[in-house]
Amino acid sequence: MAVKGLRPVVIKHHHPLKKSLCYVAAVLVLLVGGWLLFDYGLSRAGFDRAQTSEERDLLRDRIQQLEAEVTALSAQKAVHKHAREIDRHAYDQIDNLLKAQQSKVLELKEEVIFYRGIVGSSDQVRGLQILSFRLESNGSERNYRYRLIVNQLEKSNRVIKGRVKLSIIGLQGDEQVVLSHAKATKREAVGELFRFKYFQELDGDIVLPEGFVPLRIKVKAKSSGKKPKSIERIYNWSELAG
Repeated sequence: MAVKGLRPVVIKHHHPLKKSLCYVAAVLVLLVGGWLLFDYGLSRAGFDRAQTSEERDLLRDRIQQLEAEVTALSAQKAVHKHAREIDRHAYDQIDNLLKAQQSKVLELKEEVIFYRGIVGSSDQVRGLQILSFRLESNGSERNYRYRLIVNQLEKSNRVIKGRVKLSIIGLQGDEQVVLSHAKATKREAVGELFRFKYFQELDGDIVLPEGFVPLRIKVKAKSSGKKPKSIERIYNWSELAG
């Protein structure tokens, strides 16, 4: 029997888990649908995902191949550089050896000239001789090194002594001047003393003053004793220093 004034009671059942699953399912449907629509759009635009992936793999392989070639070329470059250094070192050694041999040949030629003078024929002038005179640059423009060899042609082979003096004829401005031995060599004015039985080599430095232009150099050797003898040679500077 119904009671007047009272509303019927409706009982509703709540399922929160079911509601959450429905939300999740709806989101998944939207995502999958969106991805399918995106992929369909790419395919319609000419984009092939499989082909792109294949091309990417090919590019990676090509990059690895090029990196390997670069490594190999770098190794070859290092080998060639080392070989060039070895070749340059060998060239320098050969060049130095050649220069040393040329210098030795020149010395031997001078010795030949000297011994020709020693064993010369009997009609040669006897006594004190100036066998050879050389002039070389000494590392700077106005600094030179001279080398002089004096000998004697005597059957008795007696000891001979004396001195050698140098003098340099040149121009200082427009004026011709003569540099004495002391001024040219910065040594004693008496000259270079010698004392020998067969021959002797003398050497020293020549320093030219600023502005001086050398033309000729005079070498004078004079022996001492009871029968002194004097001999003089004049050389063109250009022939000696050229």
